[in-house]
Amino acid sequence: MIGDLKFALRQLAKAPGFTAVVVLSLALGIGANTTVLCWIDKILLRPLPAVARQQELAFITTSHGERMWDTVSLPDLRDAAAMTDVFRGVTGSQQTPACLAIDGRFEWLYGQIVTANFFEVLEVKPLLGRTFLPSEDEKPGGHPVLVISEPLWRTHFGGDPHVIGRVVELNRHAFTIVGVAPAAFYGDVTGLRCDFWAPTMMHREVAYSGLDANQILRRYARWHHTLARLQPGVSLDQARAALTALSLRLEQAYPETNRDIRFHLRPLWDATYGAAQIFRPVLGLLLAVSLGVLLIVTANVANLLLARATSRRKEIAIRLAVGAGRGRLIRQLLTESLLLTTLGGALGVLLAYWMVDLFVLFVPKTPLPIGLALEIETPTLLATVGLTLVAGVLCGLVPALRASRPNLNDTLKESGRSSGSGEHHRARQILAVVEVTLAFVLLVGAGLCWKGLKSSRHIDPGLKPDGVLLVGLRVGMNGYTRETAPQFYRVLRERVAGLPGVEAAALANWFPLGFEDTGTSYVELPDQPRRAGEQMNFRLAIVSPHYFDTMGIPLLAGRDFTERDSLDAPRVAIVNETMAQRLWPRQDAIGRTFRINGTETRVIGVAKSGKYRGLNDPPESFFYQPSLQAPWSLDLGLCVRVSGGSPAAMLEAVRNEIHAIDPAVEIWKALPLATYIEAAVVTQKIASSLLALLGTVALVLAAMGVYAVMAYAVAQRTQEFGVRIALGATSADVIADVLRRGLGLALVGIAAGLAGALAVTHLLAGFLYGVSPFDLTVFVGVPLALALTALLACYLPARRATRVNPIVALRAE
Repeated sequence: MIGDLKFALRQLAKAPGFTAVVVLSLALGIGANTTVLCWIDKILLRPLPAVARQQELAFITTSHGERMWDTVSLPDLRDAAAMTDVFRGVTGSQQTPACLAIDGRFEWLYGQIVTANFFEVLEVKPLLGRTFLPSEDEKPGGHPVLVISEPLWRTHFGGDPHVIGRVVELNRHAFTIVGVAPAAFYGDVTGLRCDFWAPTMMHREVAYSGLDANQILRRYARWHHTLARLQPGVSLDQARAALTALSLRLEQAYPETNRDIRFHLRPLWDATYGAAQIFRPVLGLLLAVSLGVLLIVTANVANLLLARATSRRKEIAIRLAVGAGRGRLIRQLLTESLLLTTLGGALGVLLAYWMVDLFVLFVPKTPLPIGLALEIETPTLLATVGLTLVAGVLCGLVPALRASRPNLNDTLKESGRSSGSGEHHRARQILAVVEVTLAFVLLVGAGLCWKGLKSSRHIDPGLKPDGVLLVGLRVGMNGYTRETAPQFYRVLRERVAGLPGVEAAALANWFPLGFEDTGTSYVELPDQPRRAGEQMNFRLAIVSPHYFDTMGIPLLAGRDFTERDSLDAPRVAIVNETMAQRLWPRQDAIGRTFRINGTETRVIGVAKSGKYRGLNDPPESFFYQPSLQAPWSLDLGLCVRVSGGSPAAMLEAVRNEIHAIDPAVEIWKALPLATYIEAAVVTQKIASSLLALLGTVALVLAAMGVYAVMAYAVAQRTQEFGVRIALGATSADVIADVLRRGLGLALVGIAAGLAGALAVTHLLAGFLYGVSPFDLTVFVGVPLALALTALLACYLPARRATRVNPIVALRAE
């Protein structure tokens, strides 16, 4: 084996140009796959840095009819945790921004409120101090303690080992630091980097100051993202059956809050929130595409190895003639191909270390602290080694089998028209056709995604984002209550609306098409009992007067909210047209009533339906409540429509108005609405950009394959071209002949690729906006591009054929 390796190294060293082309081609294919495999590993399969044995973890979610929730109430969570024969532990968390004050400096951070067993269930040991005690998860507001992240400890406390016991202010409340989490730990929401953790019993102080402190204990308050660690030997199916049985028991015990509520268990890769939920579809697509590119690379390298085997046929024939066995020869040739793929794989891994961070470049600007630990680790490297070995065998097997059975008589007599050469040429033609076929499918996918992304700019989101600035506020941490916050917001809106250059200003607790979801409320119609399984939980937003004008959302009927829609006035709501048509089909919705959590509410307006989470979402029922009738929603965001100029230029003026009212109130996020809603197309942007890149690589590789085949064919037909030129054939005749043969190969590949593309492009439907998976423009443009590329690849060999000297060609044998 060592001898085979040494001989292979000498052979490759003799052809540095050939070796460089092959190694670079393999590096591109293997590097792309290593990069995508790393993304899949760190976003789907093992998404929680520093968390041990992640294969034992699963998410618990709930459903109500067709409506799925990411979250579970604390009482339901505790009931699930009591099933110790199924779960080793169940923990809950909720992420939230909060303002940390250290030595008079204020800074907005993202953190989590968590159950006391959070770190224990995740098996994360503190770097310093301790985590939470069970007693700190019993009494609301009773234990203001914090665990902070290692980066926060180093940047804000100078890495002081005596930080344990230090008191800091979080949302104007005193908290004691009891522990420091390890550096790699971000929390349990994939893609979100958290800097602190507080007990869930501190919910009101950390997350929603305006709520009743005991509301966290209510069974209807489904606020907790929930992770469970399975007992050894318990499968997901067994745990699912146990949760289903628990759902039925709780439904009987608590019919008011748990009627039709069912629990579900999902593996980590199937998360319904966080980066896993957002990027799962595009990662599956990129894996398929990168494997397609690797197949093209493999076919291309096999083509080059066949050409090299043809040039070495005399050497191989001599070795066979003097007694070398065919198996021995195949082993030697496979050693050479495996050596090439190993070199290519090593270079590909180096490229991947650089390329893994490209993913973050596609994430749009967001107020959320993005934390993706995209590092290549052992599982990814092992998968890359497997791919490299498979690629090495696939690259070398056909050339080795072909080269190891030459026609010894013809080869030893130096015949340029041996039967072996013809077989090699047919094999290389087949490989070139395979390359064109795969390139066609990849280019069609890239073309569809790119066109879909362009079309997304013309999709009506139901609002007008240009010229709107979003400013996030969290005044609960400044001591404002449900009694005092409405006055602050009213004054702020009036002052900002009066600024020069401002067309309108409004407030809302949530804005559409960002990474963050909004809440839901259960709706009932009077005198109309709910049918079994009917979904009556609808998303909603809390908004102020002038919200619809500011956001550019048309009111189709009725009126907007006004200052008269106060807490003392009858409850009112504005519904979108989808909700109006669902609840009151073919009727006027204005004046109709429904109950929101038992409260009678009258419809005063119908707004145009829009897009709330994604541009591809089907029409969804949605409604709005006036902010003055929802005083529990303390933390509202300001939206400001600017007349001309950049919305960001208005930020300083808005900040000055806020400080004029209360200097202690700080903005926690600010960005233009047009930037904010880029989150709605992030997966499409990733798909179109990376597919375009990989499709271009596939096109170049396919051109290389066609060029190699035609160059070889021209070399084999030197005598023929010499005779034809001697008999009067013109250069145009020779060029036409070569181009015709090359185009024939391309057309066979295009036909096969067309069939393949028609079979698989429907899988891209989720990435396309207003574009059919069988778009005629793409299905016409791609074959034309491939045919033109094939002609260009054939032109150089064709020109070479016209330069054949008839005298030299006729003398050659």
